[in-house]
Amino acid sequence: MYKLTQFKDPIAFYDMVHSLLMEDEAANNLPLGLLNTMKTSDKYKDPLLLLVEDESGLVVGSFIMTPPHYLVSTLKVEKEEIKGITLLLKDFCEGVHLSIPGFVAEKETALQLTREWNHVTGASTSIRMNQRVYQLNKVNDIPLSEGQMVPVCSGQERLLAKWISEFVADTEVVSMSGDESLKRAKDMIEKEAYVFFWEVDGQPVSMARGARRTENGITVNFVYTPKEFRKKGYASSVVAELSRLLLKDHSFCSLYTDLDNPTSNKIYMEIGYRPICDSMMISIV
Repeated sequence: MYKLTQFKDPIAFYDMVHSLLMEDEAANNLPLGLLNTMKTSDKYKDPLLLLVEDESGLVVGSFIMTPPHYLVSTLKVEKEEIKGITLLLKDFCEGVHLSIPGFVAEKETALQLTREWNHVTGASTSIRMNQRVYQLNKVNDIPLSEGQMVPVCSGQERLLAKWISEFVADTEVVSMSGDESLKRAKDMIEKEAYVFFWEVDGQPVSMARGARRTENGITVNFVYTPKEFRKKGYASSVVAELSRLLLKDHSFCSLYTDLDNPTSNKIYMEIGYRPICDSMMISIV
């Protein structure tokens, strides 16, 4: 038998689930990074924090959701035991009138979880994205394109907002309004240390960001190049240089890729990123 417990305090929840997530720190960069952000800021409003324990009180999993995003699911149980946990999750959601838009989890966990969810709720699901999680400990010596990496600075909010909006439209499930992307851009410039453009002759042509710190690592995300600047090596250059910078203060970098984009996966491996697990983003429809 398993027990599902909701937490309102991210710090108390972090203390309970930290040891489990740290067993695979890079693979669990998403839940760890979300919790670290919750501990130090109010960026996420009303997050859902659910702890999964077995009958002896051992922590075996967690569910984390920052609406309107998917439920980030981590389970260290046998495949056949996911059915009982799914029933608990269904009962909890019905009890608080909560609708889950989808799941993000390690591939086999995601497949089993959604299979059981469909069975107990009658819902149907579809694969939103096949993902791969990578880890980097050392940047390879690769040729860089022309240009240089520079921090995004005040006065560039509207360009950054435009690129954020385009990136989200390409990669994420939820849409973002112009006002939301502008607010996100301003927050990045004012509050974050690792937001960079790759510039050629003073013109920004690509971007990348370091965020979601874990105990020893940090995630590279928001890697984006507008269509008119692609296929010139700009993304490779900014990710390589940003990763090199991040490794001065962190033991490793991690990132998620879309497995259906072979170009980006090839680029990251050339830089020195190595696959550590596959993940899936699955929509409930």
